[in-house]
Amino acid sequence: MTKVFAEEVGGSNILVNAVDPGWVKTRMGGSEAPLSIEDGVDTIVWAAMLPDGGPTGKFLRDRKPLQW
Repeated sequence: MTKVFAEEVGGSNILVNAVDPGWVKTRMGGSEAPLSIEDGVDTIVWAAMLPDGGPTGKFLRDRKPLQW
């Protein structure tokens, strides 16, 4: 759906990406998870602040696109 939505709004200043925060220490992730909440939110905030012309239609983790 990320790629479909990105194509539908192509040519606008809207970027559409999916983000995997990783395994984060939360109630859901549990205490064994290696990432703090701050570490987990890093890529989410980075993606929300991307400038016009940034990556779109991507699945991101650790500020990098993953292969589909």
